[in-house]
Amino acid sequence: MHLDSFINQKIQIRLKNFPEYLVGPVTGIFDPDAWYLVKLIKTENMGIWVENPCHKRVKVQEEDGTPIPEEKQQEEECTTNLLIRWDYIGSVITFPNDTTLGLDKKAKLIGFRL
Repeated sequence: MHLDSFINQKIQIRLKNFPEYLVGPVTGIFDPDAWYLVKLIKTENMGIWVENPCHKRVKVQEEDGTPIPEEKQQEEECTTNLLIRWDYIGSVITFPNDTTLGLDKKAKLIGFRL
């Protein structure tokens, strides 16, 4: 697949028919009608995996299952990978000759509210 040569690089995607229930902080996609500049992690038959560099979460229990008291729970920022199904991707733009990319005037970053 052509996109496989862009793994770990930035590409631009335009979404289509993106479900309203997926809009918001869980996916980092706040404006589904915009172009998004994303880091491509992996491609597969179902869609593409992209990075959300600023997912916010509150850890409520330790790995061993011990609950964390509410007063000690803190919001933390972490990187997540998000699968966007082909059903929701209208267009993809790659940059084969660019080694450094800035944010295009028309593109947004996943996870950031600009």
